[in-house]
Amino acid sequence: MGFKAIRISVVSSVRKSLFLKLGLLFLILTFALIFASYYVIEFSYTEQDSILDAHECFYYTKLVDSWGNPPDTTTISSDLQNLKMWGVVYKEGKEYWRNSGDSLWFDVEDYGSYSDSDYLGSTQGVIISHYVSFGDVGGYPATFVDTDTYQYLFIIEYIIPNELINFVPSIVLAIVFMVGLFLFIRNYLFPIQLMKERVLALEKGDLNSQIKIIGEDELAGLSKTINKMVKDIKLLLEQKQRLLADVSHELRSPLARMQLLIELLPAHKNKDRLREQVGFLEGMISNLLISDKLSTPYSSLEKKMVLVGDVVDKCMAMVANSEIKTKIVGNIPKIKINVDEFKLILALRNLIDNALKYAGSDELIEIAINKKVGNVIFSVKDFGPGVPKELIEKLTLPFYRIHKKNIPKKNGFGLGLTICKKIIEAHGGELLIKNNLKQGATFSIKIPVK
Repeated sequence: MGFKAIRISVVSSVRKSLFLKLGLLFLILTFALIFASYYVIEFSYTEQDSILDAHECFYYTKLVDSWGNPPDTTTISSDLQNLKMWGVVYKEGKEYWRNSGDSLWFDVEDYGSYSDSDYLGSTQGVIISHYVSFGDVGGYPATFVDTDTYQYLFIIEYIIPNELINFVPSIVLAIVFMVGLFLFIRNYLFPIQLMKERVLALEKGDLNSQIKIIGEDELAGLSKTINKMVKDIKLLLEQKQRLLADVSHELRSPLARMQLLIELLPAHKNKDRLREQVGFLEGMISNLLISDKLSTPYSSLEKKMVLVGDVVDKCMAMVANSEIKTKIVGNIPKIKINVDEFKLILALRNLIDNALKYAGSDELIEIAINKKVGNVIFSVKDFGPGVPKELIEKLTLPFYRIHKKNIPKKNGFGLGLTICKKIIEAHGGELLIKNNLKQGATFSIKIPVK
């Protein structure tokens, strides 16, 4: 995985996680606080050091003046030994005296200055009689004094620690504080994660599990409310299913009696029409019940591994006169798919019935089954007038029917494609509708193989 892919993955994770967003916010604010505090303190100490450095310049001039002119090397050696310093004295650029040996050799050519008496004296209003500067030699703190005739270079054998070391304790404390605060807030907001998981489970059809109640605060109250809401949803769904079952039973009972009475009637020209109308009502009730059951994720599919060829054979056996009205194009893949066999057969049969009903053509309906990129595609192709482009998306809406002069008007409820789409989407598939290049339309069911 490349750096770009890792960056995209991290950004995506942060966007989707409240805890990571809070952690990132704490990280930014903590380091901003550290740097701001450091620079505020550094600024105040810098101002304080400036006046002290000016005073130090003044005292260095008094020190070298006390050694006389020419300087008394015995006094210099005694004072430097007392101050734990090493020094070199130059006269007009040439070495005059030093108290360091070869083990600690340093020279004015190695000296680098960062502040001097000219700047400090003018900014702090201190009168300094000689030129004094502060710097370092090989990492050691150093001071240079120039009295015109004699030049003095002093060093202290002490390595100044890196300023970054000052950050280490602050950074460690900040990280400990940040992690502790993050864990505290993560634990406090943990009910939000439980709510998210519960909503995802509800989306998949779980109406039984509950959110664990943690504490007695607002989030606990929200968790209780969600639990109650899910219970109410479950109750409403059960009541709706019971109502539909009762209504369908009450409707089917008189329809069954009507069918019996129709069969007992003597031959009449309207007998077939009565039989057709009763069948129409029976089909409407059946489709309404199937459509309702597929409208929510709370009804489970009875999946099993089945051969694609078996699905096609069973579907064709349910289509009247399929051998003279349809034809299979190409070979059927010899593979198995994990589906609810009955519901998939119902969806495929609805597509074939629609093609036979609305195509209005004498040409055979073509049925093709292909495997493409991990999917099995069942295609039903007719040679009728096709579907107006602007109406394709509306075809799967419940009770929607096309009313066009060039499309045959047939009895129906406008639920066939709606049911078909719900069955396919419940399997994680897709219903595809497109017009053919020359004539007719093709309706396809795309089902994942795995």
